[in-house]
Amino acid sequence: MTDKKTLTCSQMSSQGGEHLYGTALEVKNWFLLEYSGVWKRDAFPQSALPEDVKEHLGGLLSSFEESRIQLIGGPGPGKGNPAFYYAHSSEFSPKLYRFEIEKYEDLLSIDLPELVRTGEIEKFSCEEKLALVCTHGARDGCCAAAGSGVYKQLLKKEGLRAWRTTHVGAHRFAANIVMLPEGIYYGRVNGENLEDVASSHLRGEIFLDCYRGRSCFSQTSQVSDYFLRKEIGKLGIYDIRWEFEKDREDYTAAEFGVEGETTVYSINTVVMNSGVKLQTSCDSPEVKGIPQFFFYSIIPYEPQRGEKEDS
Repeated sequence: MTDKKTLTCSQMSSQGGEHLYGTALEVKNWFLLEYSGVWKRDAFPQSALPEDVKEHLGGLLSSFEESRIQLIGGPGPGKGNPAFYYAHSSEFSPKLYRFEIEKYEDLLSIDLPELVRTGEIEKFSCEEKLALVCTHGARDGCCAAAGSGVYKQLLKKEGLRAWRTTHVGAHRFAANIVMLPEGIYYGRVNGENLEDVASSHLRGEIFLDCYRGRSCFSQTSQVSDYFLRKEIGKLGIYDIRWEFEKDREDYTAAEFGVEGETTVYSINTVVMNSGVKLQTSCDSPEVKGIPQFFFYSIIPYEPQRGEKEDS
């Protein structure tokens, strides 16, 4: 039996039975910049990017709600011009945009808020499917150890454009992958299940065994999304549509419709605030109680006119 003191945070999470679902960060707007310099612990603010460029990109976080900056990299030193992407992870119309820049200072002339406001952003529309694999070892060793191998395998997968990336949240689920522009999070990806994750995504489906959630949903809705898909077997990314969510006294409730059906499903879950206690990072000895969600009920019904307005 392995001594607990020798376990990594990802091993502790897996052996402790921590659930993956409901753990994706809530992000609808992503800014991805290729950077071949050293990724320190706080990668973007501690990078050697020009200060005016960092200020410009940082300003996007206040201009776009639920937004995040990710540094990305290839398998070796950057060659040619750095890549810059903007991804919008909406529920039904996720979009990816790529901008051609020769040097980082060129970003100063890109007014993303204005491009979005005027619709001129569509000139930069990109059809690539991105797979971001966290390999941010300065943040946690699990990401470097588990993510590097998964990233190398993904480089061989036709149809996906793989990038290494900085911290995406919860390194204890390494290897972590974020699929963009859809904003789909996967965790505990390894050599045995990677093909299922990648092939499912290319078919437009979700692989539930490694599914952490969609970044366009809140934690409550991510959990409900998982339980409903598992219950009714709808795996297509756009098979179900969000209707509403509400916190009640003893449980949380969310409702989803199913594409092509009039039935609405009310999914109720309960949370145990001390379901799992573990060390969430290899570089911190602190042990935390991790909330765990459990399925309570799924009730299908046919909504009447005006019913949602009264909810």
